[in-house]
Amino acid sequence: MSKQQEYITITLAGRVNVGKSSILNLLSGQRDFAIVDAHPGTTTDTVMARMEIHELGPVKIIDTAGVDEYSQLGGKKRKKTYEAVEEADLTLLVIDLINDGETSDFAVEKEIITRALKYEKQVLIIYNIFHHNFPSNKLKKIKNIASQKLNQDLPCLYINALNLKDQKKLIAFIMTFFRKENHQPDLIPIYGHKGYVLLNIPMDEETPAMRLLRPQDMVMERLLRKYLVPVLYRMDLKKARAGDKAEKKRFLVTIEHLRNSPEGLKLVITDSQAMDIVGPWLSHDISITTFSVIMANYMSGGNIEMFVTGLKTLLLLKNGDSILIMESCNHDRKCDDIGTQQIPRLIKEKLNLELKIDFSFGRVLPDDLKQYKLVIHCGGCMIDRQKYMRRIFKLREARVPITNYGLFLSWIHNPEASVRVTKIFRSNKDHKGN
Repeated sequence: MSKQQEYITITLAGRVNVGKSSILNLLSGQRDFAIVDAHPGTTTDTVMARMEIHELGPVKIIDTAGVDEYSQLGGKKRKKTYEAVEEADLTLLVIDLINDGETSDFAVEKEIITRALKYEKQVLIIYNIFHHNFPSNKLKKIKNIASQKLNQDLPCLYINALNLKDQKKLIAFIMTFFRKENHQPDLIPIYGHKGYVLLNIPMDEETPAMRLLRPQDMVMERLLRKYLVPVLYRMDLKKARAGDKAEKKRFLVTIEHLRNSPEGLKLVITDSQAMDIVGPWLSHDISITTFSVIMANYMSGGNIEMFVTGLKTLLLLKNGDSILIMESCNHDRKCDDIGTQQIPRLIKEKLNLELKIDFSFGRVLPDDLKQYKLVIHCGGCMIDRQKYMRRIFKLREARVPITNYGLFLSWIHNPEASVRVTKIFRSNKDHKGN
């Protein structure tokens, strides 16, 4: 596994049976890539497909259920569709021009547009014309009526989604009007093609066999691209916390060896749960951060200050307040799990607080966020940036501050450590040319 693949996310949205799945087939260049049927509601849930479109690069396309099904089940489908719209870089709003152009009030379509624009996402209109030989004069009339009623100054395209020859027209349309935005910061903002970076990776019962975790793997790939040398080190946390002198000596000897080498030691990156040990052991002239902090900065587009600000809320919490601990993945929790055991225990021991702590694991975001005084989030390495940024938008909307596992675990033992682990992201210019 190398660097986390970045995909452009395109969501197909609209009413039932307007041709969303046909658009997916058209983009893929295959008639049967997705199931298409004249029966309404063929797509009953969001369907995700990854593909390479040469003009766009790697693309993740989300085909959604129609939003105009007003049963209880339809409400659940609509919620999933809106989530996909809010996460997408681009929403293709598909409209059946012949069937809906004259009769529809376009309230459903306007709601989709409103949600996308609220999240600062882009929208393009696809008017689907299933009929091959529809009278041109009548078609022109319907186009004018639909345009006036929709009343949106958005680029639009008229195609027949069942005609594979329209694939190039569709892709050219997207390429013309889609503005690819790059908010991707440098994963590790250190400069110069020389030096060692120590990766402290203590392994426990939750560490998967035969592979490293994604942040560890991403860090190694990025260091190699910079011609820096990653050095993998395994600390025995149990021995270190027990005051084992040999364990401390083993670590410090390794550090001194790298520091005194001709290449020098540029940075130490540690697992967050080892900050209570590594922080005090390292002299302050050695740069240090954690894998979780690296991911928080990267996934948020370089907005590490947001998580630092969230730390201040910890000093304002009172007994009985509710907080939410969030992880973007589900895994079999064993031993001293960070989210479910370490963080709650440290809040009680270090802050002397009895809080109501809820947990959210996986990719579903809780509906009622306003009940929480604070969210403590993992690094987010197992979801894509679009999902991660939707979470941040929802928290901002609910006025709920957010901080990060790595920052919390640094701060809770020593508030100055949170400044130390973020310094590399706050003073990028100081590292240039080193």
